[in-house]
Amino acid sequence: MRFIDRFFTYLVVLVALCACNRTPDTPLKMFNVDSLVQCSRLNQNIEIKFSFDDSDIGKHISYSAVESVDWITAIDTSTQGSIIATIEENNGDTRKGIITLSASGYKSAQIEIKQYGAPAEEATHTLMFYFFGTSLNRYFKGNIEDAMTAIETGILGVNNRVIYFRQESSSEGYIAELCYDMDSGVCNECILESDITIEGHPIAPSFMTTIINKMATYAPAKRYGMVLAGHGQAWITRETLNGASGVAVSSCREPLFEPAFGAETTRAFGESNVQVNPSEIAEGINNSIADIDYILFDACFMSNIETIYELRNSTNYIIASPCEIMGKGFPYERTLPHLFKDDGNTTDYAAAAESYYLYYRDEYNSSSRCGSIAVYDCNEVESLKDATKNVVKSAQSIDDVSTLQTYEGKNPHYFYDFGEWANRVATDSNALKDFNTQLDKTVIAKYTLDSFYSAYGSYGTYPINTEVYSGVTTSAPSSVLNSYWVKTEWYKSVWEL
Repeated sequence: MRFIDRFFTYLVVLVALCACNRTPDTPLKMFNVDSLVQCSRLNQNIEIKFSFDDSDIGKHISYSAVESVDWITAIDTSTQGSIIATIEENNGDTRKGIITLSASGYKSAQIEIKQYGAPAEEATHTLMFYFFGTSLNRYFKGNIEDAMTAIETGILGVNNRVIYFRQESSSEGYIAELCYDMDSGVCNECILESDITIEGHPIAPSFMTTIINKMATYAPAKRYGMVLAGHGQAWITRETLNGASGVAVSSCREPLFEPAFGAETTRAFGESNVQVNPSEIAEGINNSIADIDYILFDACFMSNIETIYELRNSTNYIIASPCEIMGKGFPYERTLPHLFKDDGNTTDYAAAAESYYLYYRDEYNSSSRCGSIAVYDCNEVESLKDATKNVVKSAQSIDDVSTLQTYEGKNPHYFYDFGEWANRVATDSNALKDFNTQLDKTVIAKYTLDSFYSAYGSYGTYPINTEVYSGVTTSAPSSVLNSYWVKTEWYKSVWEL
């Protein structure tokens, strides 16, 4: 009996000593493994590679993997650092399953297996690139390559598509799709139609409608986005350029927008016969079969109220810059994932715009750069027109317009900050309050660096007063081209009281 009592005493002490030596707060180690694996609808074996904590390199660690769904029919863990999962063919919709990876001393890791189903006849979201002009072709090629890099991360899934029109010459173009092969993880350019004849202007309404209809027919979708990429000059039309300068359309460059010698390439005017007319863009889109949910302008100066007003009924959202855009354009590798959110059902417009700003702030390898961008809710533009009209009714003149924020290097200037201008001319405090409230509803996101680059005038870098930056410009205070500006729909709707 005494022996038994003594035994139990020793046992209690031993347990206590062991408890004292335990380290219950020691954190569990972590597996290095992807949390998401995507695969095609086919019957297949997929390999999921992982690694253990650095402290266990060279050690043989026993581990297990357990599936949560019956369409993952087998799991092989016989090879260290690898899981081979056998996946059953999927004849239905996209589906998801979980593989749980476990080992002693490790926190369990959950790996989501996303298997795509049969592609639908109609995509959820088709993004159309419309590249116009040829002088930026080397940059367009880079844009396409960046888009392909983004697509190879699996952002399109099985039910979203990217298609583009591009000029090969002044008279010919082609349509291609960026096709993602889920099995290989590779994106390829697939030519859908070549030798498309360009008669006259590449973004003339009828031709633009034809190209949009072709792309929508090749890649039908529930919703469409469009990237318009090329040279831009705000609301200033071909007729304005040629009428003001007296130079024929066929000339190489118009003196009105002549870049300074030695200036870096931007996406402002630089090519004959491809100048942007906003009213023609609106007509080309409105007459097409595609309902364009948003337009991303990869072209200079297109964030101006005159252009936005022309396009208010052509799309729901617009992403554009009030100043020049460098030749490289948007960083599509970073931008595209934000355009295809929620499996293509939604778009994060603010994040897409921010990706542009952050790239030029943090990554673009040049001190000469532009990073100003804004997002418009086009459903609010008509109300902004009404609010502006009330400001104009009692507006005062500005003695010295040179004190206003501008967004190009010309002298005299063409484009002034719209918000700052309204706040300087307003005399009715209630009208101004309503204007600022409506401007915030219309410009739903805006980002800017504290300077911008301009290839015009004395080319170089100019400051931006970030305190007054509204993300949108107007030519209202400009003394240049006034006889043409008064012909814009914006002027007619606001000033012709």
